[in-house]
Amino acid sequence: MSTPAELSKSAVVVIDLANDFVYAGGVIADAGGPAYQAKAQAVIPPLQRLLAAARRAGVTVVYATDAHTPGDSELKKWPPHAMRGTKLAEIVPVLAPETGDLVIEKRTYSPFVSSDIDAQLRARGIERLYITGLHTDCCARHTSADAFQRGYDLVWVTDTLAAFTEEAHRAGIEYFKTWYATDPERQLRTTDQVIADWEAARALEPEAVGTGR
Repeated sequence: MSTPAELSKSAVVVIDLANDFVYAGGVIADAGGPAYQAKAQAVIPPLQRLLAAARRAGVTVVYATDAHTPGDSELKKWPPHAMRGTKLAEIVPVLAPETGDLVIEKRTYSPFVSSDIDAQLRARGIERLYITGLHTDCCARHTSADAFQRGYDLVWVTDTLAAFTEEAHRAGIEYFKTWYATDPERQLRTTDQVIADWEAARALEPEAVGTGR
């Protein structure tokens, strides 16, 4: 279980919940087709709950979202998508950032390669990252690799992650277990489990004792 001190040193990282990845009309969403779009959209309700709980608990919310420029190396592999300054690069409206959230534009699978996310997290004293978003086997995987090798404690919120197929999602989860998780039971959690953990930690805060909060 988390402690109150750990909450202030934790962040939820929301990866690529941009319009391009989620809704019809997006380059990535259309490449995946309707079945994929349904999977991507299915992570939104649990993410809404998770982010609301994070803000209540004092857990930092971080958005790490593609904002590509024409010369990006990734576009040698994939067609132009989530181009900086376009509507398709914007975070889906129902998950729009709020005051106090950290919004990171990335140009590679992992924000640790193409942004100052590491410096920004360390400046805030962040030590634990809750990994969410798209895609389990690609950007979430590469982000996890870089975070793990930089010493962050990782938790994967499994029902807020998705990939192009269920098989790819499961493969991503198994990869996390094999290469990064030191305590899989603690580190692979559902939204309900994470929220319950945070609420239990908040109940331990001195100001909550005897107040019924």
